[in-house]
Formats: sequence, structure tokens, C-alpha cells
Amino acid sequence: MKNKAILFLVIAILGIATYLFFQKKNPYLSTLKRFVPDNTLLLLETNEITDSPQSHVFAQIPLLSRVENQFYLLQEIGLSKEEIQDLIKEKTLYFALLPEAKEDLNYITYLPLNQSDSALVNKIKRLQENISGSRIIYHTTRGQRIAEVIDSSAKSVLSFFIQNDIIIFSSSSILIEEAILPSENSWIKEIANKLTLQDDSTITATHLNKQAIASFINKISVDKNKIAKQFVNLLSDNFTGFQSDESVIKAFGVLKDANLFEGQSPKKLEDLSMIPNTSSFLLHIPFDNTAKLEESFQQYFSKNKELNILRNTVKAAFKLNFSDIYQNLEGEILLTGFDEGDETFNGKALILRNKLLFDILKNTSVEVSKEKNANVVSVEYGGYTIKSLGIREFPTMLFGEYFAGFEECYFTEYKNYLIITNSLSAMQSYLLAISKGDVWSNSAKNQALVKKCKTSNLTLISETNRALLGFKKSLVNAWANKFAENESQLNRIRVSIFEILQDKTELRLFKNISLVESSKKYSNKWIKLASIEVDSSSKPFYFTNPLTKKQETFVQGADNQIHYVKAGKKVWSYQLSGRIVGEIKNVKILPNTQQQLLIASANKVYILSRNAQGFEVKTIPNNTGLAIHDFIIFDAENDKKQNLTLFSANSTSYKIDKTTLTLSVHFKPKNATPHILPISTVIIKGVEYAILLDKKGKLTLQDASGNVANGFPITLNRTFNDPALLEGSNERIHIKVLSENGELFSVNLSGKIVEKKQLLRPNFESKFFLCADQRNTDWVIMRSDGKDVTVIDKSEREMFTIKEETFGVKRLKYYNLGVGGKYFALTNSYTAYRFFDENGSYIGGMPIISTYHPILTYSESYQKLIIDITTPAALENWSVKLR
Repeated sequence: MKNKAILFLVIAILGIATYLFFQKKNPYLSTLKRFVPDNTLLLLETNEITDSPQSHVFAQIPLLSRVENQFYLLQEIGLSKEEIQDLIKEKTLYFALLPEAKEDLNYITYLPLNQSDSALVNKIKRLQENISGSRIIYHTTRGQRIAEVIDSSAKSVLSFFIQNDIIIFSSSSILIEEAILPSENSWIKEIANKLTLQDDSTITATHLNKQAIASFINKISVDKNKIAKQFVNLLSDNFTGFQSDESVIKAFGVLKDANLFEGQSPKKLEDLSMIPNTSSFLLHIPFDNTAKLEESFQQYFSKNKELNILRNTVKAAFKLNFSDIYQNLEGEILLTGFDEGDETFNGKALILRNKLLFDILKNTSVEVSKEKNANVVSVEYGGYTIKSLGIREFPTMLFGEYFAGFEECYFTEYKNYLIITNSLSAMQSYLLAISKGDVWSNSAKNQALVKKCKTSNLTLISETNRALLGFKKSLVNAWANKFAENESQLNRIRVSIFEILQDKTELRLFKNISLVESSKKYSNKWIKLASIEVDSSSKPFYFTNPLTKKQETFVQGADNQIHYVKAGKKVWSYQLSGRIVGEIKNVKILPNTQQQLLIASANKVYILSRNAQGFEVKTIPNNTGLAIHDFIIFDAENDKKQNLTLFSANSTSYKIDKTTLTLSVHFKPKNATPHILPISTVIIKGVEYAILLDKKGKLTLQDASGNVANGFPITLNRTFNDPALLEGSNERIHIKVLSENGELFSVNLSGKIVEKKQLLRPNFESKFFLCADQRNTDWVIMRSDGKDVTVIDKSEREMFTIKEETFGVKRLKYYNLGVGGKYFALTNSYTAYRFFDENGSYIGGMPIISTYHPILTYSESYQKLIIDITTPAALENWSVKLR
């Protein structure tokens, strides 16, 4: 018993000694533990401020740069700059960032005091003697006396109190009250042992309260939980070792849970051809040990009860084995977000190597369809079959919370990749960008970014101006406006690169990226860049070389020869039997060739396969006695391994035997009806249908054999000038059609009119036109009375009106170039085009004359619009400087 008493006494003495030691070493810790609230988003800790906060690295970082304003507050209460510098000199200071009210963020500053500060402290305590034009009021909250300085206009300037040799102050009296009100303060207690607190070492650290950040973003965002989780999931708890030079700011951290990367070799990002230039961020996770990767994810999900339950539910309901997916992954996981400049568009794409994954998801979509008693909806787009999966947030079930934001899931295969996107329009936009070569591998700026990346287990690249576009769309209006107000400051950091190597993290914030230099002077004039002499007789075909990823051209001359144009020169020609019908198509007929094109004249079909000299041509004679009209390719036919199906604009379908290369008529209608071009297709229960609309409003879904889908045709009894468009929302595909008189119809795939609305028609002369962009993923409406033209967006908002001086037929061509902007070409002669931006401002200084619709692209490196046009004597390339 005596020994136990002695042992207890020794432990008590040691405990008291330890407490006194740390209390002496960390004299301010108890105060911080008491007054740093749990809704603090981050705590900035620094003892590197010497003469002024502007001299430090965090003055260059948006949000953190607001710290310097805290010291100006002390000037407001009578302290001089010299006195403030003496007060902060050689001290560790703390700045807690918190939400203030509903629409702002603000700081609480914790400034330690010592004996040498006694004169300044007395001066602060005698505020009424030190300030002029202001008054001071006092009140008590939970026994704590708070001073509040009010200026001459009765506006609060500063609130503060002194506790245990720390002055705690803020421009927000709300936050001071919040610091005093009772709280667990569990976060600051958890990280207390990581604080420096008067240590001799030099340090600046940002301590992130990830739970509070997630909660805060949830409160201000429209789609709860998703953004918050993906935003904070990969961040380190703190960043230290801040460094800065003219171009970049660096900070370092340690990842608490790095099990995901255990046993994996770090790699650099290599395949840039799968990342569109419209990307706002890119997440790259390489791996070389598939079994270890699966094991890491299983451990991750075992700790996440909510996600684990969801995974098990999906697994049981739809006979899905997640292990099959992990085992078929090859080498990397890519996630990208991209923006089209639209108010509602916010695309995401998950890119996984190994197209065998497509079959796994295709089987899963069938099981989902059976379980939900719903159709498996597929859409044919540019030769690719796009399917809806029917499982929300599926990427999150595969790879965790960072992959959230897939309320809908559409998937397709592209080369050796499985692509999953969060909407139908996102998939269409993505496929168009990568098939055109509008990708990082062809962008000087993005190649420069990737070169700055290191060999890592994870790389996250984010471009600020584009990321803000997507982020603002996800916020409630008040906070979206707040971000817009501070956009110029936020854009001081152009690019962020976050990398993880095992458990070590590095964050680099680039203030500028060295790119191709171009004139900074704005020039609103078209400048001719290049010209190729050729007397074109059909619309040129612009396509991407699969090896070089560069744009090349096919054009037909007046003598019916087609010319292959590369780098501004004709490098190959071939004589056709007649004028090209419809558009040149990318196809897959011949085995073992990298690129094949199908060209049709009225009486022959040609298959061109790329070789070293140019193209090898195989001719398929048309012995059917029928003239081929504008046509589309059906890629989802059951016999697609044996035959290629052509569906002509007059409803006649043809089959090309891939072995014998013979053409035969598959279906010929008794009464051919001309349909409005171009024609879209949709796949319902494995059957592909053409969406046919004639001028009188007969809407039909017809397959290659002439069969009509259930519920069709429907007769709308209106006059139509533009083709039907497909629009996907909430995994429902609708057909949009707009009558000449401004009635907008939305029809589901069962032939039911689900929405009908009359658009504002100011006068009887007003006619309406539905104008799709070049990707067929976005659209606007043109309203014209024959004189003035008004452009209206999808939400029926009038974007701008062009006042004309003469009457006549007018048509609008719409170009959505993503973050490059939205542009419009107005023509009334079908050869003269005038270009406008989305504000209705005239671009280019003069009309452009083109026999066919101009092709418009955006050069990001030079910030120019590039236009390809066709004159009677040449193919020409022009540009206009935008910024």
C-alpha cells in the first residue's frame, strides 16, 4: 500500500512537471484551445512576418492575402505602422478563417502579447484617447468583456478582447461572439500538438479543418455532399515550407492516409490525346499493381459505411462484380472536368484504359433495365454507341468520394478506353473534342503544364479560370456572385498542380506559365493566314490524322477529283465518278487499317483506307438503280460484323457486305418523303432508329428495315424548318422540335408529347429557327421578322438582337467553343457571313464570303478565332485576334 502511494506521488509530480514545462513552452495554447471555434476552415500559423505582411509569400495567395487587412484594423484604432510592426515582430501569429453570416468569409486574429508590449497594450486599453471620429462600446458575453469600435457612420470597425496575454480581434463582431460562445473546439484540440507555439524554428503553416470545409461547401452549394467530398478528400491536413519566386509558389504536406498508393510505382502523365482542351481540371492516378490497387480500394470502402452499403446494394441488385472492373483496369485512372461556357453545362469524364470494361458495363445496364423495368437507351453519335448505365454516382462506388458528381452515367468505348460521363451532352462534347484532336497533346499551353509535373502517384492539375466556371455553377446565387466579385483576385493564380508521392504532397501555385508569345494588342480584323487553290464542288471534309493528331482536309474539285490536303499542300488525288453526296464518314469496314473513310456519289461508294502514300481506294458500284441521297451510318445493327448499314435521307437503307464489298438495297419505302437534314439516331432496346421530321410536322422513328418505333409516327400539324434534336436529362432522352411559329415540343421515346410551350412571338411576321452548335450538344433559338434577328438561349432568355436595315431570308449558324466562347454567324445570302459574340458584338470587321458554312475553332495559345472557309477558287484559313 505504501509503495502504491509513493508510485502515485511520483506520477503526480511528473505530470505536474510536464504540464508546467509545456505551459512554459506553449503559454498561449490554452487560450487558443478555448477560442478557436470548430467551424474554422483553416488556421494560418506564421512567425515569418518581420516588417510587414506584404513581404510574405501568403500575400500572393488569394484568400490568405486578406490576412494583411487584419493589421490595417489596428491602424484604425490609433496604432501607427511602426507600433504595429513592433507588436508583431518575432512572434508566432494565428489567423482563423471562418464563414461570416451567409455570404462572406473573415478572419479572427490571435496576437500574443509579452512584457515589452505593455505600453502598446495600455494604449489599446485607452482607446477613447487614441482614436478620433469613432467611439467605443463595451458589452459582456459569457463573462468576457468585448470592446467594439464604431466609426462616425455607426459602422463597426473592430471587435476585440484580451485573454491570457493574447489579443483576439476581428473586423467582424459576429465572429468574435462566435469565438466566445461555448463550443467543443475539438478540432483545435486535435491539432494542438502540431502547432509551433513560440518554437525557435521558422515556420508558416496552414492547418486545414477538412470536416468544416466540407460542411461549409455543402451549405453554399446546390448539389449537397458531392463537391465538398471531392474537394477535400485528397488534401493534406496542413501545408508548410512555403516558397515563392516570380512564377510559382510552393508548399509541402504529408498525407495522413496513403494506403491507396502503397506498392505502386509513380509515373508521369503521358497520353494527352484523351484530355480535351476545354478541361478545367485533370486527376491522374497511375498504378502497376492491379491486385494491390483493388486491395487498397477495398480497405478504403470498408472504412466508409455509407458507400460500402451502397456498393453492396448495387452489387446484389444488378449482379455486378466490382472485382471484374478492377482486374481489367490497365495502368491509370483519369478524371477530367470540362466546361462549354453554358450556364448549366458542367461536364465530367472518367477515362479508363481497356475497352473490355465496356462489355461489363453493357451487361450491367441490361440488368439495371430488367430490375427497374425500363428501356436500355442508347444513342449513336459520330460512329460511337453511347449507353446510359442507370446507376447514379457509379464512379464514386469504384474509386471513392473524389469521383462524385455523376448524377447520370453515360458510357461508350473509344479506341482502347472506356469513357464514362455525367451527361449525354458531356459525352457528345467529349467525343467530338478528342476525335477532332482538340486535345492537350495539340496544345502548347497544356503541354507546358504537363512538363512542369513530376513523377508522382497522383497528379491533380487545375486551371483557375476554368475551374471557377464550373465551381460557380454549383453554388447558390449569393456565393456564386461573391466568387464573381473576387474573380480577378482568384485568377492571380493561373494554375494549381497538386502531387502525391507515396505520403508526401506538394502544392504548386503558378502565377504565370510561359507559353507562345502573341501580340497583346486587340485587333478585331480578319487576317488571311493561308490559301490552297482548288475549285471546290462540294463541302470540304476536315479530319484528324490519327498518327500526327493534326488537322487534314479532303476537298473535291470541279472535275470531281478528290484532293487530300496536308500542311497546305495537295499530297494525293483520286478521280470520282460524280459529285460527293452527303458528308464523308469515318467507318470500320476493312481489317487492320488505322483510318477508313466512306465517300458516296450518286452511283458509287468508295472506301478509302490510309497508307503511307495517302489512301488506298476500293470502289463499290451501285447496281441498285437507286440514287443515294444524303445518308447516315447505322452502327448498332445486329449484323454489323458482316455489313455496314447506310440510311438515306429519303428513308431508303442500304447494306455493304464487308467481305465482298457489294452494295444492296435493304429497304425502299413506297412513298419517299424528304426529311429535314441532318438526321439524328437513337437506340431503343438494342434497335437503332433514325429520327425523321418533315416540313409538315410528321415525326417518325424508323429503323433500317422500315419498322416504326411504338408510339410513332406523331403528327404535330405545324410547319418546321429545322431537324429534331436529342436532349438527355436525368437519364431520359427527349426529342426537341421547334415549329416555324415558335411552338417548342419535347417528345419522349414512347411518342408522348411531354412538354409544349409557345415562345414569345412579338408579331405575326416572326419566325423561329432551332440552331444546334457544331457538336449537336447545345442549341439556341433564332427569332426573326425578316428584318431584325434575336438570339434566345435554352432558358428563353434573349441574348441579343441584331438590328438589320433590309428585309430578307436570314439564317444563323451557332458555334459553342467552350471556354473559348460562344459565337454566331448570320447570313442572308448563304455566302456572306457576319460573326458576333454572345453579347451581340460584331467580330472581324467585315463579312466573310464562303460557299459552305465556315468551320470555326479557337486557338487557346494565341487567343484567336481560326476560320476555315471555301471560296469558288480556294480553301482559305483566316484568324481574328480576340484579346
